[in-house]
Amino acid sequence: MTSISLPIGCVTCYFVRHGERVDHIDAEWSYSAPVPYDPPLTAEGSYQARRTGALIYSLEKQAQEEEESSAAQVTEYLIVTSPFLRCVQTAEGIFKGFGQSWAKERETATTTCGGGISDPSGAWRIAVEPGLSEVMSESYFSQQVPNSIITWRKKELEASERHGYGGGGGVHYAEEYVPASEQMPHFPENFQNMMARFVSTLDQVVTRQIDQASRDAVRDHGSLETRRRVVIFVTHGAGVGSLLWATTQQVGFNDIGYCCVTRARILGRKSSLPLPLFGTSRVPAYSWKVDYNAYSGHLARPSR
Repeated sequence: MTSISLPIGCVTCYFVRHGERVDHIDAEWSYSAPVPYDPPLTAEGSYQARRTGALIYSLEKQAQEEEESSAAQVTEYLIVTSPFLRCVQTAEGIFKGFGQSWAKERETATTTCGGGISDPSGAWRIAVEPGLSEVMSESYFSQQVPNSIITWRKKELEASERHGYGGGGGVHYAEEYVPASEQMPHFPENFQNMMARFVSTLDQVVTRQIDQASRDAVRDHGSLETRRRVVIFVTHGAGVGSLLWATTQQVGFNDIGYCCVTRARILGRKSSLPLPLFGTSRVPAYSWKVDYNAYSGHLARPSR
């Protein structure tokens, strides 16, 4: 029997902090806001999110061009986002920026549309992941954030599927997605528990993607297509720092600006043991190759 390779390296992750939030610009906003702990993006924050989508498009196009295989390549994109509004808006902006870059290149391309990248409206999914929530510190919150924020964000995303990037449809909600955590983090939360939460979230999300990629490899054995999976994690500054710890085993990432981007590609799994219970370990299950570490060069506005 011919052996079937199950490529662990078929999953690429991007870690993104949300864009600029309104209460950091308008000190009066929270006094009249109905939900003061859940601010939206500013106009600048929305711009930052779209620019981040354009950067990811460029990196993905480069990755496809560098792929040595002669087979056609199919890439599936999943955005997993913290339930806080600023992160969900950033996730939607990333999709729009990616789609606008694809549509712009499609207009001018003389070869395959979008430089080989498929129409994002059919290849992208989005899901709410409570495990990516803000650290439940007493410095940020005065009480427990209710789980109703998860339900509301899901409903809002399902309702917004019709809003696309100008040239196509909107990003579809991933009904099949199983979150690493189904509840908001417990308040108050210390730094060590937050880090364990993010390590668990990364490990569980990635493990499910690899499991699906393995099933795809068996199903598509002998096919002329190869498949990649890209997961974009949209979270908060402390969350990006925790994900960087999980993938580099280094601490002290203090320069985590709005909409900074980190790319991480899996090298292998460290152990064949089952994953520990959610939030009980700060030891990551995978080894990674990380580049574009908290990169923010894409946010500079062009000079006039």
